[in-house]
Amino acid sequence: MGERDDVRVACDTERMSNASALADQLAELLSRERDAMAEFLVALADFNRRRAWAELGYSSQFWFLHRRLGLSKGAAYNRKVAADLIERCPDVLAPLRDGRLCLTSVVELAKVLTRSNVAEVLPRFFHCSRREAAEVSAAIRPL
Repeated sequence: MGERDDVRVACDTERMSNASALADQLAELLSRERDAMAEFLVALADFNRRRAWAELGYSSQFWFLHRRLGLSKGAAYNRKVAADLIERCPDVLAPLRDGRLCLTSVVELAKVLTRSNVAEVLPRFFHCSRREAAEVSAAIRPL
């Protein structure tokens, strides 16, 4: 190996080290994002239970999320459904927090999850896309 090859190997090692550090940073940020979303949903469930949105002059939790917090209608709906589901079945919180369950699949999960079927149904939605979650939901409760 010549001098040029040694420099190339050193650069590649440095790049890989930097890439690895950046990947670790991204993983940490993603973990914090999931934690923040879970905490937001728990707080939102409490906010809804207290009907605090009504005290602020909103007709529903959805309109509070959309108008006061500035979420799109889709984002407001997803969070409303997720907060309602967490209130009804707290078992969904841990999979949301660790990434096994995503917010978009929660909407489909909420259609079929009950306290009596949580052990059987919840894992079927782990790591599903929105489309996959819709298929699982349809299989559980056909139209």
